[in-house]
Amino acid sequence: MTLSLVETRRAARHRRAVAYWVVTGGMYLSLWLGATLAPPAWLHYASLFAHLASVIVGLGAAVLLETKGLLWTTGRRTLDELRQTERTVTPLAWLGIVGLLGTGAFLQPDLSDPLTALKMLAVFVVALNGVAMTRLSRELMRLPPRVRFSSLPGRMRAWCVWSAVVSQAGWWTAVVIGMLNTAAP
Repeated sequence: MTLSLVETRRAARHRRAVAYWVVTGGMYLSLWLGATLAPPAWLHYASLFAHLASVIVGLGAAVLLETKGLLWTTGRRTLDELRQTERTVTPLAWLGIVGLLGTGAFLQPDLSDPLTALKMLAVFVVALNGVAMTRLSRELMRLPPRVRFSSLPGRMRAWCVWSAVVSQAGWWTAVVIGMLNTAAP
């Protein structure tokens, strides 16, 4: 390895470490504000609307990306097409996550409710997975644009599948629990 490659990898690890701390701090701040604030009704409803919009944007981005990934695994799309989609939707997924954390603070979540705690954990896992996926994306960028999923080493194939499963499980868990909490009497 050349020195510049070592430095580049070290810088990427440092950026990921900072991103993990930012996500953790953002989640903590959102939970703390949610437990301490009593927003007026107009702010609560505006936050609920923005919260739902954040779910739509974030989940939509994740579903699109993982669908393209699935098409790549079956040979119906190229890695290059997946990478183009990833570059387009990643900012939207992060907008969704930031929106959820920012607006969730004004929704007065009942943190003593196990379902609410599970929903918060699901959002946190989705965000941490998003940070972890930056390394996977970097590794995929180093591959030829037409490489087939089936020709990847088993470890990398498992990494791709695991990242997608964690993403979808986290997003859909948050959506279903959010729906149950909102619809509950």
